[in-house]
Amino acid sequence: MSVYLHDIPLNQAQAKFQEALQSADLWRVLSTEEIPLDEKALGRVTVESIWAKISSPHYHASAMDGFAVRAEDTIGAQPSNPIQLSVNSNQLLKTEYVDTGDPLPDWANAVIPIENVESLDENNQITNAIRNPSSIRIRASVTPWSHVRPLGEDIVATQLVLPAGHILRPVDLGAIAASGHQTIKVSRKPKVAIIPTGSELVPIGSKLKSGDILEFNSLVLTSQIKQMGGEATRFEIVKDDFDLICETVLQASNDYDLILLNAGSSAGAEDFSAKVVQKLGELLVHGVAVRPGHPVILGVIARNEVT
Repeated sequence: MSVYLHDIPLNQAQAKFQEALQSADLWRVLSTEEIPLDEKALGRVTVESIWAKISSPHYHASAMDGFAVRAEDTIGAQPSNPIQLSVNSNQLLKTEYVDTGDPLPDWANAVIPIENVESLDENNQITNAIRNPSSIRIRASVTPWSHVRPLGEDIVATQLVLPAGHILRPVDLGAIAASGHQTIKVSRKPKVAIIPTGSELVPIGSKLKSGDILEFNSLVLTSQIKQMGGEATRFEIVKDDFDLICETVLQASNDYDLILLNAGSSAGAEDFSAKVVQKLGELLVHGVAVRPGHPVILGVIARNEVT
């Protein structure tokens, strides 16, 4: 009985294909490669867990433009009872100007935003010298770690950043970089050969005559494979010739992990795909109980390459 007549359920077809791949030691992650951490890493798949080498931020950082202070020095400040802090001095009540992202002075544990202070000159008069006044006057207290990004707020050294088997997104690239990595280990991209078959097919841009069919499926498949993280190659159209199709598939099997024969999978006189697989390897499935996609073919061919 023809395999095609079985028309098996989709889950059975998937299980049969997976079993064959496992038997051929093909149901596994492809070889590993280490690549630079740049935009080309987008969409790649991690092969091992990524652990943070450094914390982010790796120091206590100001989250605002303003003045670093000891929170306890601001206790009691209010509109009717302002507190004055000396800038860049050794006095007990002191402060220091910081920009956003600057390291917090060792003695400080909070930041007062610049818009919440009055800058004073040496005569205790309000001045426009915002960055370098003689002192500042505050009219409200702050709590410890106000407007501060503490060490490790985003990432703590040694913590898990991403697990193995993760498809990298734009935000992931930033997290990996922030955790101290310059390269990343990923699985090799699957190499896929797309072979369109059919004597009636003509390339895009051809001058059409009656009976000609533009071949565009390979363009769609190539784009889908690229979107899914694979590396696809579109072969030239192969006419409905059994020997020619066999030759093309054998050629592709030397360099590709997966071969997609587009067309020729039904039961017509010039549908050779199933026969090609039978000649070169093992036909596993020909016909699945789904619509569309009923005459799909799954098989394994010589050299342990999948078709």
